[in-house]
Amino acid sequence: MVIQNISKQKKIELIPLGDLSTELQLNVRDVRNEEEIRRWMYTDHIIGLNEHLDWINKIRNDKRKMVFVVMNEDGEILGIVSLNRIDHLHKNTDWAYYLTKSARGGLGSAIEYSFIDFIFDKLDIQKLNCEVVAGNDAVVKLHKKFLFEEEGFRRSNVIKEGKRIGVHFLGLTKEGWEVGKGDLFEKYKNIFNKFSIAIQWDAENLTGKKHPIDEIEAARARNNLNWMNILRLVLELSPEHGKALVKNIRDIDKEVSDLTDKLISLK
Repeated sequence: MVIQNISKQKKIELIPLGDLSTELQLNVRDVRNEEEIRRWMYTDHIIGLNEHLDWINKIRNDKRKMVFVVMNEDGEILGIVSLNRIDHLHKNTDWAYYLTKSARGGLGSAIEYSFIDFIFDKLDIQKLNCEVVAGNDAVVKLHKKFLFEEEGFRRSNVIKEGKRIGVHFLGLTKEGWEVGKGDLFEKYKNIFNKFSIAIQWDAENLTGKKHPIDEIEAARARNNLNWMNILRLVLELSPEHGKALVKNIRDIDKEVSDLTDKLISLK
């Protein structure tokens, strides 16, 4: 299913990380490693390939996480939007997003509006939370513009550049969003209408549960391009990078085998 914000101009897609080719999944690391993005993360070191692959695998196996890659119509990666600690019992989740330096100019506002509306409308979430490292005043201001309220400030909570700094806690309720989103759209529609925001989402997979056949198909699809990407990595980077992908392929092969056993055992 595609959720779309009507516009006649720049087309933007938010695509689940796992739906991208291996090559594009690897290219996401370049955005994660941009200095201005790392600056405001809890961990701000340069992310290596193996660490990036571990991150991808954790997302794949954690039903409480959702990560979307922001892409333009030319297939360029512009950023990441993520949900963490999705709690279906209490109907809340944390969210965050970041955009590459070249993707500014109103896109952040358009994504924030569209994705908040998507969360409350499609994911059965009633409370949305976010955390912002102290000093990132522009992002705190942006979230408040989109109806978030500051719910607290945790002092001396993280270490950045050898110093302990605090973290802002902000939250938005579904009720508050429904009351205010119409006026918000009218106020900023000239910005929003610069973009067409499409969010790729499988509405039938809200709980993360899949039939084994679907899981097998998805696992095999993830391996379709892996071998060619390994050859490319070995030639262009180093054999060590290739080894990391070989391990990933073998893990997926084992996953397919386990899923096949699971399918056979169904009665």
